Amino acid sequence: MTEAGHSVARVLAENDVSEVYTLLGNQTVDIADGLYERDVDVVTARHEYNAAVMADVRGRLTGDPGVAITVAGPGGTNALTGVAQAYTAASPMVLVSAVLPTDAPTESLHGVDDQHFLEKAFEPATKWSTQVHEPKRVPEALNRAFDIATTGRPGPVFVGIDEEILMESVDIPESAFNWTHISETPPSAEAVVDALAPIEEAEKRVLYPGKGVLRAFATSELIDVAEALDCPVVCPRHYPDSFPNDHEAFAGTVGMSDHPAAVKALADADAVLSVGVRPSSHEAAVLGDRTSDDVDIVYFDSGEAEFPQSSAAAIVTGDIETTLSAAADVLTETAGTTDPEYQDAVRAESKRVREEIEAYLDEVRDQTPIHPLVIMDELRSVADDDVIVTGDAGAAGGAWPNDAFEYRATNSFQHSRLYDSMGFPVPAGNAAKLVDPDRQVVNLIGDGGFLMCNMELATAVETDTNAVTIVMNDSKYGMIWNYQRSDGHAEIGTDIPPTDIAAMSESFGARGITVKDPDRIRPALETAFEADEHVVLDIYIDPTAEYVSRKIW
Repeated sequence: MTEAGHSVARVLAENDVSEVYTLLGNQTVDIADGLYERDVDVVTARHEYNAAVMADVRGRLTGDPGVAITVAGPGGTNALTGVAQAYTAASPMVLVSAVLPTDAPTESLHGVDDQHFLEKAFEPATKWSTQVHEPKRVPEALNRAFDIATTGRPGPVFVGIDEEILMESVDIPESAFNWTHISETPPSAEAVVDALAPIEEAEKRVLYPGKGVLRAFATSELIDVAEALDCPVVCPRHYPDSFPNDHEAFAGTVGMSDHPAAVKALADADAVLSVGVRPSSHEAAVLGDRTSDDVDIVYFDSGEAEFPQSSAAAIVTGDIETTLSAAADVLTETAGTTDPEYQDAVRAESKRVREEIEAYLDEVRDQTPIHPLVIMDELRSVADDDVIVTGDAGAAGGAWPNDAFEYRATNSFQHSRLYDSMGFPVPAGNAAKLVDPDRQVVNLIGDGGFLMCNMELATAVETDTNAVTIVMNDSKYGMIWNYQRSDGHAEIGTDIPPTDIAAMSESFGARGITVKDPDRIRPALETAFEADEHVVLDIYIDPTAEYVSRKIW
């Protein structure tokens, strides 16, 4: 007989899990005991959504599933938003939750009338959702969860374990822990060669890399393909970091507030090589909308073949790193030539936009309240090339870093993405720092979003993570207020009482710095990056500042 919680911990440790994120309850303390005995770090989040965010970001940055653990009922449902977000980000993670026993009465503690309500709730937002009510199935379910989370298109998995199992000594045979993990079969070389024919023949072609390239950690192979094709590279709006932005081939993003160079590249293209974009996704639909009806689109993706949202000349599925490596080998010899006039026209648009952004920056550099474009410029000047930026829904963590920040390293923008929940950056930044303590991490967030996740400063202090949080403080839910203002809606429900964010941060044990003068942004950033503690910059901004994309594009 053994404690079932210890069995859960054993399987996690055998899958090389080094830390888990949780808000413990009496149903999960035995798991924590087992993790402690196996030297697996147990990181306390202050809300289960934040635990799920941390697991999501760990999965994005490492390629290994991040693990969050919750109690039944509200623990699971609190985490659901974070799990759904991981699903849209194709992030490998495993959520382990206590669930009610099958004979639980109606309206029981942590329950509703259906004892399987958590399994059903998570099913649409995961690659696999299951509940375990037999002790001997616990190791199998957890091992299978790791396989499912990482094979094909990565994503989250929900494993609910009967609370009575977790809180009792149970009999699990040793044979139940034996497991052979799945290994993926790469696509055939012939499939890659055949699919590339329309790309090789086209003189006006575009490379369109999405999040699948990031999850495959295939940047080097992607750059080889881009340089063999010598063509413009356009990224989906929510993944501007899918390709190095300082590479001469980068032509911007599409999906919302489209970059003019990206629009021109796609509108005039004869063929597009889409890599790491799910053919049935919003990003594929955007690609279809921005290209002509007779364009040839070739998809390389990791998941199962799906009906594409845009016309497809070919779809190749399988390991993206292997596919891109094979493609680079082929294209080095057979890529043909991209039309130089087409290339020049796209690059001219990129140059025009850069020059107009510089002029806009000069225009607003000294204004107070501070213009967010000045924050983006100073941050890019001071931060390392590979700084990790976490972003929130809304203007501060979404519109501004999308419009005006240059991502020189791939997989460096961790955002709530298309699910677009608020309160993401601080827990995300904590996870990023725990994954890579020596790398700079900056959390971009508005005062509204910060009030949803400021409790995770306590986690930052407890774990000694020295990220930098930039709060753009305008006493408003700014994106929605601007929408109300510009479209004639009543300006209600979007004011935030003036809040001293710096003082609030100090109360958690972090360091708070108030910035109201644009000349103080750079010194404050330099101080924050040099500090051996979490620093929050409370920057007072102009809520009426016009986005770069609206001002220029």
